[in-house]
Amino acid sequence: MKRVFEHPAEAQTGKRYWRSVGELSDTPEFRAWLEKEFPAGAAQMEGDEWSRRGFLKLMGASMALAGLGLSSCRRPEAHLLPFSKSVEWAIPGKPLFYATAMPRRTGALPLVVGTVDGRPIKIDGNPLHPASGGATDAFAQASILDLYDPARSQRFVENGKTSDRGAFDAYLADLRDKMAADGGASTAFLVEETLSPTRERLRGELEKMFPRMRWAQYDPLLSEAPNFGTQISFGDNSRVIPRFDRADVVLALDSDFLDCGEGDVASSRAFASRRRVTAAKDTMNRLYVVENRYSLTGAMADHRLRIPASQIPAFTHALAGKIAAATGDGGLGSVIATLTPAAGAMQFDDRWLTECANDLISKSGASIVIAGPHQPVVVQLMVYGINAALKNVGTTLLIREFPRNPKTNSILQLASEISAGRIKQLFILGGDPVYNAPCGLAEDRETRQPLNWADLQKTVPDVVRVGYYEDSTSALSRWHIPAAHYLESWGDALTSEGAYLAIQPMILPLFGGVSDIEFLNDLLGQPRLDGPGLVQETFRATAPLGDLDVAWSKLLRDGFAAHIPLRDKPPTFNGNAAGGVAHTLWSSPPAPTPDSPEIVLVRSYSVDDGRYINNGWLQEMPDPVTKLTWDNAALMSPAFARHIGVETGDLI
Repeated sequence: MKRVFEHPAEAQTGKRYWRSVGELSDTPEFRAWLEKEFPAGAAQMEGDEWSRRGFLKLMGASMALAGLGLSSCRRPEAHLLPFSKSVEWAIPGKPLFYATAMPRRTGALPLVVGTVDGRPIKIDGNPLHPASGGATDAFAQASILDLYDPARSQRFVENGKTSDRGAFDAYLADLRDKMAADGGASTAFLVEETLSPTRERLRGELEKMFPRMRWAQYDPLLSEAPNFGTQISFGDNSRVIPRFDRADVVLALDSDFLDCGEGDVASSRAFASRRRVTAAKDTMNRLYVVENRYSLTGAMADHRLRIPASQIPAFTHALAGKIAAATGDGGLGSVIATLTPAAGAMQFDDRWLTECANDLISKSGASIVIAGPHQPVVVQLMVYGINAALKNVGTTLLIREFPRNPKTNSILQLASEISAGRIKQLFILGGDPVYNAPCGLAEDRETRQPLNWADLQKTVPDVVRVGYYEDSTSALSRWHIPAAHYLESWGDALTSEGAYLAIQPMILPLFGGVSDIEFLNDLLGQPRLDGPGLVQETFRATAPLGDLDVAWSKLLRDGFAAHIPLRDKPPTFNGNAAGGVAHTLWSSPPAPTPDSPEIVLVRSYSVDDGRYINNGWLQEMPDPVTKLTWDNAALMSPAFARHIGVETGDLI
């Protein structure tokens, strides 16, 4: 016999737990949704003694005696209709599988999505592509829940009021004329990194139509230091590809490369492959980690050294000095020739440092040194110089040809343009800069006070935002456009190593969402395409072998284009150029003290930079280090905790 378990009443005293982001914010929209979805329990949220349930219990008998009945309390009936036309190839109860890809900040992840009756329900890695090998990570698995998230954006909004696609199209046509009047001099785009060739192609067409427009990319967890260091060391259009499967010794400097939010699935699988011993001749790799906090990569380390994040440059300089002296490499010597540590710099364990350097030198050509993306340019240059001195460049560290548009700006450059009053039309594709952009991006020209992104965005007359949620950035925009999920839109993307992947929809847009490439195509004034036409145009330019239709079908079936070659550049390190930049940018801050501590803000293993805050699966995933769920923690050493007088569990 079935039993109905009533949820226990919330305690009137003690800690109060919220069950969703909406309940925490307690917005009018959440109240309206609660009243509609759970009418029997909505009144209990008010905290009144006389709730609706209590009222019904008290008055139920008297209403029945009065002949009123309870029919008026029923929820509206909904009628289900059978398929008038079945989904293509669908057999009821039998899943169909399609290849697609999930765009990520460091490179897309090849996937296979299982659908039942035309609805995606399960995500796995694409076993045909080495970037996945059939594996995924937590973010890919949980992304299917975002597709069905009822809190995602479902409407076109103009100045806070609900509008429609027709009104926005008319507005966009007028705005296009304004942009053309000055050649796009007052137009700017702020976008997230998606590595989409089709978006880059449409950007090129926009730059032809509006040659003076500005294009900026921003992600709170990406830094310009690695790209700038790579450009100086190996030339333009370069990207460093680590090959952990070839490395016998690995040194990670503030790099959590085993975390798929910072690294990728391919790197984790490659490193793990060298930890498996299946034959007597197999050897395991060794991992050295230098970091400021306990991370997933640090948990796997054979040798781990904990130092403040600000002292990583000084440690790298000391390591580079030992390797340069042992190898006599001129390129590395040029990088560190004029660099001297500060007087108050931290003193390191010389035995640990020497053993690490000797181990790397003994595995010349079969070792790798990698720096975290948030370390400054000088650290990136020294790390590239160390790898060049160890003969790792070209073996364990490949230099991949990776085209980049030289006109791409940073959010700092865009903020300066907005502060100067030069931007009148701003298009924000994805992200939430009002929430996560750095403070003090620009300075007020009159008051000399720092300006945050919210202050800057308010000064732009026409702001159009394409976003997955109606968030802080949407609230300060003239138009908000609902963004499409990657499982309901056509697109393409590159992996972290540059392989071309197809993104195909599993379902029609649930709430009329618009993808980035569809929006840019509308901005160009081109005819609206319902199918894969925009992606096919990009794919056609790759010159596939044989018949185009056959090649396109193979792309969709496999999920990737095998005919596009991956080109590596010569393993030549420009030590002279790197040395000049390192001399200019070198800074060695003093070591932190208990009275002058160092605070490091890092991404969450579960909700990333906050973009997955409304994903219940990820919210309930324990942190792999602290095991905390639905909470955050300030991690500090016991000595510092005693110094400031706090204990584990204190609220600070």
